[in-house]
Amino acid sequence: MTTVLKVDTNNPNPQDIEKAVDILKKGGIIAFPTDTVYGIGADYSNKRAVERIFEIKDRDSRKPLQVLIADKNDLNFITKDQSHILHRLADRFMPGPLTIVIIASKDFPRWVTCGLDTVGVRMPANALTLRIIKTFGKPISATSANLSGRPDPKDAQEVLEYLGDKIDLILDGGPTIDNVPSTVIDITVNPPKILRYGALSEEELRKELEKWL
Repeated sequence: MTTVLKVDTNNPNPQDIEKAVDILKKGGIIAFPTDTVYGIGADYSNKRAVERIFEIKDRDSRKPLQVLIADKNDLNFITKDQSHILHRLADRFMPGPLTIVIIASKDFPRWVTCGLDTVGVRMPANALTLRIIKTFGKPISATSANLSGRPDPKDAQEVLEYLGDKIDLILDGGPTIDNVPSTVIDITVNPPKILRYGALSEEELRKELEKWL
């Protein structure tokens, strides 16, 4: 049976953090609020845990997961890309509602990327989620906490209705504010291409890009 914990996203209880981290270490799947929508996540380096996310969501095996980080230094092992665009976007929008698609390093697990050489990386602006990732000690593979093709859940109750007892823990941090997913930009192409319009406005993103390109 799925455990649901009420949490203060701005000042999370250390015991709740430890419970979430313990589940991740054991290959479990947790649901959590972010600065955009509720997500589910697992240890990116655990192949079976990542496979479970696809099974739980009935997700197309050709649609890669994103990776959530809590420290920009994590980019150094996820990618060998040291471009000024990546670092400027990271400095400006991490943490924030922007997912950046980059070239994955050769050692990065292809079960996260569905065999692709690219991976989407984001640092959510949510104290609870960042604490979990920092305490866990490595990134988590993640996606929205819904069934594929269904609306993104705006609160823990909707996560429970979608995924029921298929996941191990739901951290209930209350409803999301806008319930809009992150904006996704691909910087592996020139010029960079917006793949999904979301919580970060196109105007704000393009304004930043024009400063550097």
